[in-house]
Amino acid sequence: MNNYQQSIDKVITYIDAHLDETPELDKLAKIANLSKFHFHRIMKGFLNETLGSYINRIRFETAVKLLRYSSQPINEIAYRVGYNTPSSFTKGFKKMFGVSPSYVRKHKNLIIERTNKNVENDFQLVETVKSMYDIQVIFQQSKGKIGDSSTKANWESLFTAAQKHKIINWESKFYGINWDDPEITPNEKVRYDACISIPYNTKVKTEFSSKTIFGGKYLCFLYKGDYQNLGLVYNHIFRDWILKMDYNLREEPIFEQYINNKEITPKEDLLTEIFIPIK
Repeated sequence: MNNYQQSIDKVITYIDAHLDETPELDKLAKIANLSKFHFHRIMKGFLNETLGSYINRIRFETAVKLLRYSSQPINEIAYRVGYNTPSSFTKGFKKMFGVSPSYVRKHKNLIIERTNKNVENDFQLVETVKSMYDIQVIFQQSKGKIGDSSTKANWESLFTAAQKHKIINWESKFYGINWDDPEITPNEKVRYDACISIPYNTKVKTEFSSKTIFGGKYLCFLYKGDYQNLGLVYNHIFRDWILKMDYNLREEPIFEQYINNKEITPKEDLLTEIFIPIK
């Protein structure tokens, strides 16, 4: 059993015993002794679904058992599995299973199937391990996942300003930092930093914000394809590399480098290198 298995077992055991509570990220990450930066992706890599989806599913599957094998009223079952109102419980239950809780209680031998099944693509990725130096960047933050209108506008604004002040040259590299997981955080609240590299110790004009992407050891993956599939790519990486190989992650955000120009490159030919900080 690797370290991740033990950490995840602790979280799952806690969740199963506290279905009536609203889970707090900080508390769950602390129980697992995992970085808050990577907690959700590690959990999804193991569970093959988001943590929120897992909790929701376990709540409803527990409810099915209680409906079949106990005499508790439906409203009490709703509260027991974490729903504040029986109506919201019934609505969610019906969305997942296609039938109401009262129908399951009356037809206890009914074979239940989930109505929302997930399909995940597989990706061919090139993996390397690199030791990186610090990267100095100017950056501008927007809210929204990579590829949507807000991040496009953010990149256009930063790029135009950088060109105006003659910051961009043939050595410039373009990076992105996703501070939130778009499968967990609503798209309009996902924080995304568009970053352009600058030479070390460059005096930055007041028009720009600047920071350092810290160097160190990184597990790197080269992905070819549409930016819209990056979420699936991350799921693939965490499930088939991070967890299986038991990599120990550092308390730093993951970042991406965009290698070719999306304005002149077909979506299927876009190259993105993903940098995951490891010890």
